[in-house]
Amino acid sequence: MDRVHSMQVFVRVAQHLGFAAAAREMQLSAAAVTKAVSALEAAVGTRLLDRTTRRVALTEAGRIYLERCIEALQALEDADASLAELARQPAGTLRVTAPLDFRESLMPVVADVMAANPALIVDLRLSNRVVDLVEEGVDLAVRAAHALDGRYVARQIARTRLAVFGAAAYLRAQGRPAHPDELSAHRFLVFTEPRPMLELPFRRDGEERRVHFTPTLLCNDGDAIRIALRRGLGLAVVPSFLVAPDLADGVVEPLLTDWTLPAFGVFAVYPHRRFVSPKVRVLLDALASRFGDGTADPWWPNPPSALNHPAP
Repeated sequence: MDRVHSMQVFVRVAQHLGFAAAAREMQLSAAAVTKAVSALEAAVGTRLLDRTTRRVALTEAGRIYLERCIEALQALEDADASLAELARQPAGTLRVTAPLDFRESLMPVVADVMAANPALIVDLRLSNRVVDLVEEGVDLAVRAAHALDGRYVARQIARTRLAVFGAAAYLRAQGRPAHPDELSAHRFLVFTEPRPMLELPFRRDGEERRVHFTPTLLCNDGDAIRIALRRGLGLAVVPSFLVAPDLADGVVEPLLTDWTLPAFGVFAVYPHRRFVSPKVRVLLDALASRFGDGTADPWWPNPPSALNHPAP
């Protein structure tokens, strides 16, 4: 039995929770996948997967073994990558995940990295779901959050300001709010992942006003919110990176800029490892080069000093 190969097959079956999907991804026959998993179970002396005609699930032993398999396979991949480090040529498959709505900011960086490193293959997985990097074999994740837990290494690459945005057509028809208290009379386009923000604190010079938003559209897709915002269907409280092109073009504008809302950090996150492979390092460096030192909001257009209030 090729133990490494069997471990690779087991990991793919566990990640897909299916033999057929793993076989398609690895370009193997269903019989070969079944044989590899069965051989691995025989070698470790326990059942790793429960199979029925309708579903595949990890056993308790399988969950523990999956994490160890991923760590072992990553260590092998890192060992191979360390040779590339000597040649300073990032190579292999770089598995990256990022929020769907960050693709417009991320793709130019990924494209530049790929153009400069032709031996590199990028497996980009765009999803608003928070991915377990170890369990799903991801090398690097981009996440926007107030803060992150300590399970992974996190490098802040930017900040993104949360603000109320409106289109000129909407403001002409419905009026321009001059105070947070006036927002309750306006319609809002609300992004729902990971959860809808229906109430937020506005702060200014020690004063705080909590505002509840009345949604006219709830949606889990940022592009849909952005289209509705441009068409004047309502106001939206979204991060600056989502509307950066519209801000630059003057299609939408920030409102109540003398008040602050909670800001988000944008982080590059990767598993705890003593050795950061060249393929991960090259993308980390490219992100830092693109967005700056991690403390500024690169999507906010030339803010005057009044807009530079520190984030609460």
